[in-house]
Amino acid sequence: MLKFHHITDTHYYNCEKLGFSDDKDQVTRNESGAVLDAIFDKLAACGDTDLVLISGDLCNTGDRANSEGFIPKLRDLQRRGKRVFLITASHDYYKADHADDGEDGPRADMVYRDELYDLYYEFGFNRAIARFEPDPLSYVAQLAPGYRLLCLNNDDRGDRTAALCGWAVEQIEKAKSEGQFIFGMHHYPILPPSPIYPLVAPRDMIDPANGVRDRLADAGLRFIFTGHTHMQNITYIDTEAGNRLYEINTGAATGYDAPIRYVTIGDESVTIKTETIDSFDWDLQGKSVSQYLSDSFDRLLNSIFEAANTDVEQMLDIVNSAFRVNKAKLMKHKLMLTLGGKFLYRLTLGGAGRLLLCPGKIHKSVKKVRVKDLLMEIIRNIYQGDEPYSEETPMGAAVYALVGRIERLAKPALKNVRLPFESVQGFVMSLIYDGGLPDNEAVLPLHTHL
Repeated sequence: MLKFHHITDTHYYNCEKLGFSDDKDQVTRNESGAVLDAIFDKLAACGDTDLVLISGDLCNTGDRANSEGFIPKLRDLQRRGKRVFLITASHDYYKADHADDGEDGPRADMVYRDELYDLYYEFGFNRAIARFEPDPLSYVAQLAPGYRLLCLNNDDRGDRTAALCGWAVEQIEKAKSEGQFIFGMHHYPILPPSPIYPLVAPRDMIDPANGVRDRLADAGLRFIFTGHTHMQNITYIDTEAGNRLYEINTGAATGYDAPIRYVTIGDESVTIKTETIDSFDWDLQGKSVSQYLSDSFDRLLNSIFEAANTDVEQMLDIVNSAFRVNKAKLMKHKLMLTLGGKFLYRLTLGGAGRLLLCPGKIHKSVKKVRVKDLLMEIIRNIYQGDEPYSEETPMGAAVYALVGRIERLAKPALKNVRLPFESVQGFVMSLIYDGGLPDNEAVLPLHTHL
């Protein structure tokens, strides 16, 4: 049996040296140090396991002040009896090379990618039993007798992908031949954590067209822990050869709801639980940690809707910064977004029912809910996991009816439009209700062959 904690996207921001930030973000930037101190205190106090895995975006930016502030926290966690194994990702460095450093050479205030191995050497790299060459940021570690961790770093997603996949397959097959159970850790998602993710951030995933995820699964990898999306999600893929790969995607440690995965690998199953912190050293304004982080996340969402009501270009700037959505592409629809933003800001579900001539489909308990507030809750649920609104719930039934009505009315206009899904109604319902695996608490079979 093996037990460990997994966190990701710690996004440490050294506000003491870099100054307080007013930027709107998915993570609590200024509070990040206090949140991480509380998380590390919780991990240090757990006597069940001495293993902590961290899957990238350790710092908020490549400013050297961030790594200089975060590394002592990692060292302190190890001094308190924990073994830390981590990978880095694109937020942890300024540039991948020194191509345009200028006359003054490298920037002393920034971390470059080729420094990361030495900077974080004592947190997993020093215990590697195999390294990917020529990039040792990917490695294999022996966590305990019979258990290995395959750490993959593909943060530039360039020409190394094929070679890295080939090396990973070799390591998986080697582990199997030596009677070792091996599982993976990668920063970027391999599978979409939400049906909308491939539409808004396709570049942030390993392209399934190149067969990486199938090759890993068919080689014998059954579980991989990822981050980057800031979403809580557990999903899987079945290959044509009948092999299943589970991906456990975890939300940002400094975001909503500061999740910590507690994982137990047993003889027959993998048990995943999600824990949170009860407090952190900050003025929480009398709120619980969950409410404070939720309100912080909502400030970002509210700023988007406020801007949509007044200045759609500002709205797209916020969306592009916080969610990496392509602003230039959406600006082609500026007029439609402007009119839609103003309209949706005020519209209620009851008003939408009357407008679409289906008022009887909207249950009285949800008629006064503003569409804006519902959209915010849907986004929040996607990030926290376990989307609850099936067609049997009043909210789910209202959304099903309204979207179905809109799709029927728009059918003539969409006749020659190629959509990336079979039906708008089905796609929207997949966003508000996840009838598959639970995203926060799950028991998964250890060995699966279909």
